[in-house]
Amino acid sequence: MTEHEEVKSYLIFSFDNFRPNMNNPEFRDCNVHIDILCHTDYWDLGNFRLRPLKIVGYIDGILNKARLSGIGTFQFAGCNELVLDETLSGYTITYSAIHGTDDVLPSSHGWIS
Repeated sequence: MTEHEEVKSYLIFSFDNFRPNMNNPEFRDCNVHIDILCHTDYWDLGNFRLRPLKIVGYIDGILNKARLSGIGTFQFAGCNELVLDETLSGYTITYSAIHGTDDVLPSSHGWIS
């Protein structure tokens, strides 16, 4: 058996493009990228369904417009194909994480002396 022969899918999370939030200077907005990689032999789920797109749809259903404490509200920013080689490919789904006033630190507003 070759290494990772039993593994059919990979999820890789990365964060970049950190930028100031004018309404909440204690936190930074950023982009969150989720790479969904599947072995091409396992893409077809039958009935015209593809494994990486099914995973993308499931993740998007959970994260789009979700408010996560400490990260912010996720807003869908795009989805692009991702090809590593002839055996591993999939999609990268990107969200903008926007901090609202939920995560404002009380001390910065004089609530705590």
